[in-house]
Amino acid sequence: MLCNWSTKANVVLPRIISFGRTARKKILELNNYSSYHSSSPPTFGAPTLPQPRSHPAPSTIVPPPSTTPSSFILEQLTPAQISRASATAIRISVGRGAIWDGFHMWHSLHWSARHYYKHDSNSAPQPPFRSPITSFVPIDFGRPVSTRLAGHCLLHGLLRAGETKAAAKLTEQMMAYGEELRPLSFNILLRQLHPSASPESPRPIYNRLRNLVPRIKGPLGPKILELQNVMPADPLTRFAVRLLHNAREHRWQRTTGMYESVLRACLVQGEILVASLLLALLLKDYQLRQACSRVAAEAERVGAPDTMAFVQSKIPEAPSRSFKLLPYRNSHFLFQSVTKFLEKHCAHVDDPLFHEASQALANVAGALDARKIPYANLATLIKVLYSYPQCQHNVWITLPSGERRSCNAFRYFHGVLFNLLSTPPDRRSLGPISDQLPALNLESYNALLNYAMRFRHSLTLADRVLHHMTESRKPPLAPNMTTYNILLRGSTLMRRNDITESILRMMRRRIPGDQVDLSIPHFPPATLQDRPQNTPNQTNSQFERNRRRFRSLLEDTCKYELTIPKPKGLLEPDNALLTTYMAHLVATGRPDAVAILITRVIPGMELPNKSVTHEELISSWHTSVARGVALGPHFFAVALNALRKAGQGGLAGRVWTLARAAEEKSLQGGSTTPWCLSVHAYTAMLQLYADETRGWQTGGGVHCRGVMGAESSRLLPCPRNPRRAMSALRKGMQIFRALPLAADKAREAAVRARNEGWEWKTAPAPPTADARFYNAALSLVSRWPGMAPRSAHPGSRWRWNRMLGRARQQLLFTGHKPRGWTPELEEIAKSVRSAGYALPVGFKLRLVGRDEEILSEEKMDLDARPYSFGRRVRSRFAPHRIPTVKRKGLPLRGRWRSSGWLDKDSVNIPKELVQG
Repeated sequence: MLCNWSTKANVVLPRIISFGRTARKKILELNNYSSYHSSSPPTFGAPTLPQPRSHPAPSTIVPPPSTTPSSFILEQLTPAQISRASATAIRISVGRGAIWDGFHMWHSLHWSARHYYKHDSNSAPQPPFRSPITSFVPIDFGRPVSTRLAGHCLLHGLLRAGETKAAAKLTEQMMAYGEELRPLSFNILLRQLHPSASPESPRPIYNRLRNLVPRIKGPLGPKILELQNVMPADPLTRFAVRLLHNAREHRWQRTTGMYESVLRACLVQGEILVASLLLALLLKDYQLRQACSRVAAEAERVGAPDTMAFVQSKIPEAPSRSFKLLPYRNSHFLFQSVTKFLEKHCAHVDDPLFHEASQALANVAGALDARKIPYANLATLIKVLYSYPQCQHNVWITLPSGERRSCNAFRYFHGVLFNLLSTPPDRRSLGPISDQLPALNLESYNALLNYAMRFRHSLTLADRVLHHMTESRKPPLAPNMTTYNILLRGSTLMRRNDITESILRMMRRRIPGDQVDLSIPHFPPATLQDRPQNTPNQTNSQFERNRRRFRSLLEDTCKYELTIPKPKGLLEPDNALLTTYMAHLVATGRPDAVAILITRVIPGMELPNKSVTHEELISSWHTSVARGVALGPHFFAVALNALRKAGQGGLAGRVWTLARAAEEKSLQGGSTTPWCLSVHAYTAMLQLYADETRGWQTGGGVHCRGVMGAESSRLLPCPRNPRRAMSALRKGMQIFRALPLAADKAREAAVRARNEGWEWKTAPAPPTADARFYNAALSLVSRWPGMAPRSAHPGSRWRWNRMLGRARQQLLFTGHKPRGWTPELEEIAKSVRSAGYALPVGFKLRLVGRDEEILSEEKMDLDARPYSFGRRVRSRFAPHRIPTVKRKGLPLRGRWRSSGWLDKDSVNIPKELVQG
């Protein structure tokens, strides 16, 4: 590693090597210097430095004599020549392994600089000299000599020798003495402090993501907002963070590269809380650069002789040398790295880093609320904020007054987003230092629009976002296909089919004619005549009581309209539009239309004719697989759900086979966008096969004779098609066992791609089983031949617990086990318990005496819920289902919709109920 000094110094130093060696030899001869340096420094003093391995400490230490160089030698050398000769001596000493010799020379230069310093009333006082050891005897150069060149040579020599920790301690001493490293040298040191910086001499990497152990063991309270209280666990990374933090205090120059080196080291080790606080320092340095630039422009206007002196007189925090290297807009990728990490670890409450990631997200959200983020692309941060799960976790924030307060994270994040919705930024250029947030880009507006419609259920807020984006912003932005997809999906979930049809009509006019039939073809609306407005046992007064809980939400949904902006040119349809339109068809009662649309998009899904040859079938299959790879996993999840509701099991089976083949094809080498099927696709197929196992009849028709008599046989169900039910159970269990293997398949594909030299843009996220997946799996085994039909009112929790207790008593007294056990049920029950869910009491009753019960808490998947749903999470008791909560659409249950809440464009709701 070459010394990162000026070109002139690198040219001059080799020319004076011989003179430097002669000068050093004369000094050593006059002062018996060699006898002193052969001894090791004592281990006391502040701070101690490492002893080189090539110089073992002798048994006795000879005290050095007084070092007073002859005046003849000093007269022959100027201070600059002494500085260059000392730097050369340090470089040679460290290169030969005599590290302490180099440190002794550097400390001697500091001693001479302080000892012969002439104090001036106009100059700032220098810090006192700190002896490295108690018996330290410096070399007296007789005059003050600059130490900057010698310090840089010593630093780079230590880095070349692999003494990274000693180099970090040297940098701390240079800060204490008021010296400053060159920015590139400081950046090289910070990079060397990264855990994986030295593959030749590997050391243990403190990878907290691998250990999955939270570092913060006790509550820190408001001190968690201070960097010195949450330092990294890795010693060298802790050095890097401390050096970068102290560089701000000592007014050293900071660059984007320095922050990048330390931030990446923190993210690799899972130190997200430290990374968020460093990101806050980076944003402050960004604001500091803007302020210094304005003051420098003012200095040019007033004609100040020294611009830097003028800037430092106005801004004491400005760097001592130059402010032009401070972070600027090119630091946006560091902000995105932090938000991507938060997106991964803030999604689930059971994540090991969830608590630290929540506090880190609060730090970033506080900067957004204070308008301190100078970047226009905030789409990822907005998504992380509104996707935060509804829980009771608290975070610490700093109020505008400077007071620190603890508050609920879920409500605070939604409050930050609401403030951004209320007053979106519209500045074209950076204004005062108190407000750094520029005008948002189109992706950020789309994220805010999605939040307004999906999580606030407010057409008023959505209309405000569209108006600001297309009219108030300067220059205005035109909506793109993503904007219309968000409007289409949001209005569908809000049951505003009038708005949905308006969006579809506008999009059909703006999409080229040959692509309309493949993306959003027109299907006649489903008839709603069979959906009653009011059931006989539900009066208007009862509907009013049900509606009162969400009065403002329902009024806003029914009353307000939405102004749909027009695009500038033609729209290019994408896979998201196709998926959104399919979901709209399913929500409006037209799943059969989705089957027609699937055969248009993938012609190979139609049943082949008998005249088709085998080669043509293989070619058609490969074409369909390639088309499936391009469509992606969300298309297959929506398609399988629609085919299940349409009752087309044969087509669903063919689509499922194509989906698995397309998934495997995307994970092979050569694909830059791999993907895995989501858990929703597995759940849809499990629900499809569970519906086929429900082929049981009761009452008049087919009866089971000879079981318990003719009178009892009328109450027993009989299989409509037992072979089909057993085949559905077998296929369903194959899908259930395939989900855990998806993660192994993704890991193997990643290793194979890395070995073959392929680079993926984003790694695929393997599916993870959730409560709805396990409920679908339990539905496979919830019925058996001879089972009595279930009642529509299963009873209370107390009734089922009493039945479970009686079954256990009967097993204890008589040894009789309840009916209903199957090996498939036991396999699913073990998987449910290993995932942390409590097995429903109805299945516990069937496993009494056959499975060792494992006590587990009743886990509920909270995840992201709309803020308009309220704070309380409600879940009804179901003896055969794991509790789940509603996460999309309107907060209305099925019995509420049947009581009169239907689509506005098809049902006339009484005016007094709408207006309240």
